[in-house]
Amino acid sequence: MAPRASSPALSENEFDIFDALAGGDGVQQESGLAADLGVDLGIGSDDGSDDEAFIAAKQAAANRKNANAPGKPGKKGGGFQAMGLNSALLKAITQKGFKIPTPIQRKAVPLILQGDDVVGMARTGSGKTAAFVVPMIEKLKTHSAKVGARGVIMSPSRELALQTLKVVKELGRGTDLRTILLVGGDSLEEQFSSMTTNPDIIIATPGRFLHLKVEMGLDLSSVQYIVFDEADRLFEMGFAAQLSEILYALPASRQTLLFSATLPKSLVEFARAGLQEPKLIRLDAESKISPDLKSAYFTVKSGDRDGALLHILENVIKMPVGETETAKRTKENAGKDSSKKRKRGDGNPKDAPIEESTIIFAATKHRVEYLSTLLRAAGYPVSYVYGNLDQTARKEQVADFRAGLTRILVVTDVAARGVDMPHINHVINYDFPSQPKIFVHRVGRTARAGRKGWAYSLCRHVDLPYLIDLQLFLGKPLVVGRSNKEPNYAEDFVVGSLAPYQLESSVELVNKQLSDDEDLANLLNVAEKGERQYQRTRNQASNQSVHRAKELVADPKFAETHLLTNDDMHDALRAKEDMLERIQGFRPAETVFEIGKRGTGSEAAEIMRKRRVAVERQKTKQQLIRAIENGSDLPGLPADQSPEMEVESDHDQQPAEGDYDSDSDELEVTVSQPASRKSGNDNWREDDFFMSYLPKENAAEEKAYGVQGGDAGNANFMSAARSAEMSLVNDELKGFADASKARMRWDKKSKKYVARANDEDGSKGAKMIVGESGQKIAASFRSGRFDDWRKANKVKMQRVGEIEAPNRSANQNGGRHYKHKAEKAPKQADRFRDDYHVQKKRVQEAKDKRVGHFKDNGAKSELRDVDTVQKQRKVQEKRKEKNARPAKKRKF
Repeated sequence: MAPRASSPALSENEFDIFDALAGGDGVQQESGLAADLGVDLGIGSDDGSDDEAFIAAKQAAANRKNANAPGKPGKKGGGFQAMGLNSALLKAITQKGFKIPTPIQRKAVPLILQGDDVVGMARTGSGKTAAFVVPMIEKLKTHSAKVGARGVIMSPSRELALQTLKVVKELGRGTDLRTILLVGGDSLEEQFSSMTTNPDIIIATPGRFLHLKVEMGLDLSSVQYIVFDEADRLFEMGFAAQLSEILYALPASRQTLLFSATLPKSLVEFARAGLQEPKLIRLDAESKISPDLKSAYFTVKSGDRDGALLHILENVIKMPVGETETAKRTKENAGKDSSKKRKRGDGNPKDAPIEESTIIFAATKHRVEYLSTLLRAAGYPVSYVYGNLDQTARKEQVADFRAGLTRILVVTDVAARGVDMPHINHVINYDFPSQPKIFVHRVGRTARAGRKGWAYSLCRHVDLPYLIDLQLFLGKPLVVGRSNKEPNYAEDFVVGSLAPYQLESSVELVNKQLSDDEDLANLLNVAEKGERQYQRTRNQASNQSVHRAKELVADPKFAETHLLTNDDMHDALRAKEDMLERIQGFRPAETVFEIGKRGTGSEAAEIMRKRRVAVERQKTKQQLIRAIENGSDLPGLPADQSPEMEVESDHDQQPAEGDYDSDSDELEVTVSQPASRKSGNDNWREDDFFMSYLPKENAAEEKAYGVQGGDAGNANFMSAARSAEMSLVNDELKGFADASKARMRWDKKSKKYVARANDEDGSKGAKMIVGESGQKIAASFRSGRFDDWRKANKVKMQRVGEIEAPNRSANQNGGRHYKHKAEKAPKQADRFRDDYHVQKKRVQEAKDKRVGHFKDNGAKSELRDVDTVQKQRKVQEKRKEKNARPAKKRKF
C-alpha cells in the first residue's frame, strides 16, 4: 500500500493528525479501544444496556474497518466512517448531504472525541458548525435520566443560534437528545418551562443564558461540553463579564472548544476562557476568503453613495424590480382551496433559488431603516434585520428572505457571522468595514460550499486607509486604473471609480425620492447623525495605511473608472473629460483695457504692467520707511518675526531697461522672509540600515485577527497584561494623580453622579450586583419572575444529579398529571333541531346510567342516606377539634 502524501502547504501552526489516527498502528488502536470499552462498559455481564453498548462498539469498529478496507476509492481514511461514529449519526450525516469531511472536520473531530480542548480556525463556509456538533452528539449519545444539561453552545447572535439549533436537530435525528434554545427577545416564561424538561444540550446567547442562570439559580456542575462559536466576537461584543460568570460556574473537568473564522495566533487573549492544554488547528491562513469569491471595490463620493448602490443593483447585478416568482406563487396558492394538496416546489426556496439574491451590510440600525425604505420605494422587495429589532420581527424578516419572498436583505453586522444562507450570490458593503476580519465574515455569506459569488464594496475617501489595511491583510496585488485589461477578480484587489454619467440617473432618482417623501428625508437625517457617532467610535486605521492612502489619491490612475466598465464607455468618458478640461483652461486675449497679470502680446500691455509694478513698489517703500521711523511693527508681518532689511543707494545699482526710474536720492528697501526650518524630507529611516522592532511577516494579519475591546471596561487581555507590570515610581505618581482626580462623574443617561469605577467594569452607571465570580452583572437578573412562575404553575425543580421524574418530558410544566373522570349529563333534547333524535337518544342513555342530574330517574333526591350523615358528622367533629373552642349554646 502506497504511503499517504502529506498535506500541502502546512504552516507552522498546523499539524496533521491523520498519521496519528489512521497510520500503521490502526490495529493497536482498535484493540486498545476495545479494551477500553471492555473495562468501561463491563462486557460480559448480563445487563441488557451493556449488551447494547458492546454491539455499538462492534459496529463502530466495523465501520472503521470497512472505511479503511482496500478497493474503496474516495473513502480511504477520509470518510466519516473512519472516525468511529455510531450508525444513527452516520445515517443523519448522509441524509444531511455530507459525504467527505472538510479539512477542519477531519482534523478537529478526532481530537474532540479524545477529550482535548480545541481552538479551531477556518474560513467561513468550511463546516465549523458540524465540526463541533458531530462529536458532541457522538459523546452524549442518548438522553440522560439524571437531571442536568451536559452540553452548552454559546453564539454571539440569535440568528446564528437558530441555525446551530437546526444543525443539531438534523444531525441528532436518530437520538433522543433534548435540545433547547435560549435567546433574547423570547418569552422568559416559555424558557422557564423549557429548562424544566431536563435538556441535554443548551444553545444560547451569553446575555440570556446568564439571566436564566441567576434568575433560576441553575447548577451547571453537570456540563461536560461547552463551545464558544465565533469566539472572538463573543469577547468583542461586551460579553466578558457574562462569560466570566458562566465559566466560574462550570466544572473544571469540562471540555472547552473555541471556533471562529478569524482567530489570533497567540492564545494569550483567550486564556480567560479556561482552556487546558488546547490543541490549535489553524487552517486557511493563506486563503482567508473563498477562492470562488470575486470582489470589486468602487471609490465614490459621499453624496453619490445611494445612487451608486442603486446603480450596482440595476446595472451590475441586473436585479429586476417587483415581486419575486415565489411571492407570486404564494399569492396564487393562497387564493386556492387550502384543502387541496400543495404541489411540490410552491414557495420552496430549495427548488427555485433566486439568482439575484443580495445582502447589503450597513454600519448602523438607522442606516438599515433608511436603506430598506429607499429600496422599497425604488420597487425592490426588501427584508431588514438589526440588533434592536423585535425577535418575532427578526424571524419573519429572515424567513421571508430565506423563502424567496424578497431579493434583498439589509442588515448590520449582526448577520455577518455564521449565518448560512446558501442561495446568496451577491454581497454589498454599503459602509466599508473598519476591521479586515469584519470584511472576511461579511463576504463569507456568499461563495460557500463550492458556489460562486460576488462582493462589491463602496469606499469613500475617508475609508481609503481601511481599504489599504484590507489589501495588506488579504495579501492580494493592488490593481488601480485600466492598465491591466484582464484582471482576475478572485486573486487581484481591483479598485476603480464609477463614472459620473453612470450615476446621474440613480442620484436624480434618490434626490426625487427625498424631495417627495418627507419621512425618507427624516430617516436620512437620523442615519447621518448615527453615522457621525459611529465614525467617532470605530477603530483607527494604521498610520502607514493613512500615508499610502494619500499617495494613492495623488496617483492619476486612481480617478480612472473601474475595469468592470467596458472600454468603449471609458474612452467616451475620457474624451468628454479632456474636452471639458480644454474648455476650462481656455483664456481669451486681453485688450489694453483688461490688462492684468496675464496680459501678454502688445507693447502697450507690457508698458502698463511695468508701470503698475513700479507703483506697487513705491507704495511698499513708503510704508516700510514710515514703520521704521515710528518704531512700529512692519505692515503685513507678525510682531514676532524680524525681517532682514537691506538699505542700499540707487547709485550702486543700475536700473534695468524698462524699469521705473525714480529720484537718485531715493533708498531701495528689500524685505526677505525667513526660510522655513521644516525640512522637505522628514523620512529619517534608511531602508538599508533601519531595523524595526516589529515583525514584518504577518504583522498586519495578526493585528487584524486580534481581539479589540469596544470600551474601557472591555480592554483586551494583552493590554491588561502589559499594565500588570511592577514599577514603584509609577505607583507613587499614580497615587498623587488619583488623589487629585475626581472619583465621580456625571452620567447623562441616568442623570446622576456615578463612580468612575463603573467605567472600568462596563456598568456605565447602571444598577449592578456582584456575581459569584466577583463580576458585576445586571441587577434585573434577580427579579423574582421565576419564583412567581413556579408558584403559579406548581412546579418543583429537581436538583442536578437526581433521577428524572417519570413523564417529565411529556409535561412541560413538570407538575403532576390529572385525569378527569367526571361525566356530565347532556342537555335536554330540542325538538326544533335537526339532530333531535340523536340528542334524545343521548339523554336516554344518561338517564339509564344515572349520570349527573339524571340520578333517580331524573329527580334529584333530598333524602340523605346513612353514609352521608355519618360523613358529615365526622367533618363537623374534625372542625371542632381543629378550632379547639366550645360551640355556642343556643338560647331557646
